[in-house]
Amino acid sequence: DAGRGLWLRGTGGGKLEAVPGQRSGILVYGEQRGAALGDFDGDGRVDLAVSQNGAETKLYRNVLGKPGLRVRLAGPPGNPDGVGATLRLVFGGRPGAAREIHGGSGYWSQDSVVPVLGVPETPTEIWIRWPGGKTTTSPIPDGTKEITVDTDGKLTVNR
Repeated sequence: DAGRGLWLRGTGGGKLEAVPGQRSGILVYGEQRGAALGDFDGDGRVDLAVSQNGAETKLYRNVLGKPGLRVRLAGPPGNPDGVGATLRLVFGGRPGAAREIHGGSGYWSQDSVVPVLGVPETPTEIWIRWPGGKTTTSPIPDGTKEITVDTDGKLTVNR
C-alpha cells in the first residue's frame, strides 16, 4: 500500500510544498502506479489521471483553476504532435515559462501532447523551438482559448 497520494506544489525557485489531501482534493488510497496531466474535458484547465495497481483509474477534474491557452502543434511528417518542441507564451515582449512536448512522462504514463499554458495576463505571441532547432513566433489574437501552430508558424484559432 503506497499511501493516499501527495501533491507537491511548486512555490518558485526550485522549492516544493506538500499540499494536504483535504485541501487539494487528491485522495488516492492504495497503490498508485502512474500519473498523467492533460485537459481531459477541454475546459482549458489541467486535470489529473492516476492509475492504481488492482483498482480503478482515478480522474481528478480541475474545476477551480483559471483556464489557460490550449496549444496543439502540427509537427512535421513522422512527428505530427511535435514531440521535442519547446513552447513559450510572450507577454508584450516578456517571455513566459517554457513547456516541452515530450513522449513518456512517468511509469506507464503519458501527459497530453496538448499543453495548457498559463495566462496570468493576455499573451501577445507564442514562441516555439521545434525539434531540429527551427524557431517560429506567431501573434495570438485576443480572447483566444485554443490554437494550432504548424512548423512554419502558421497559427489557426480553434475556438
